[in-house]
Amino acid sequence: MAKFSVILPAAGKSSRFSNQIKKVFTELKGRAVWVRSAELFVNREDVIQTLVVIAEEDREWFREKFAPNLAFMNVEIVIGGHERFDSVRKALERVSPEADFVAVHDAARPVMTADWVDAVFKAAQKTGAAIPAVP
Repeated sequence: MAKFSVILPAAGKSSRFSNQIKKVFTELKGRAVWVRSAELFVNREDVIQTLVVIAEEDREWFREKFAPNLAFMNVEIVIGGHERFDSVRKALERVSPEADFVAVHDAARPVMTADWVDAVFKAAQKTGAAIPAVP
């Protein structure tokens, strides 16, 4: 079975989101958006590592607010950069050498299904890379 590391970028500013907290930290039916995104991956047998990338300014608040989730879900925190590509690069530096593939999924996008994840992971194994898309 192929092994995947998953990177969940959550370091954005949420500048278009008009709430007091960032979109990824907002609750959606009782759980933070980033938690719902992480749940798509953390219990999969083929996922060996989940990295959540957050902004430096959110570090302490995030650890305090989400300590139970971090322990229960076994996710690693990575401090992001100024731009999304900087954040993903920093997470790539922390990817386990045991991973065969790396999946990047925006933590602010929790409306993904397990079937779609399965399909993308299978396509990546078959072709070397894959991106989900719907009409």
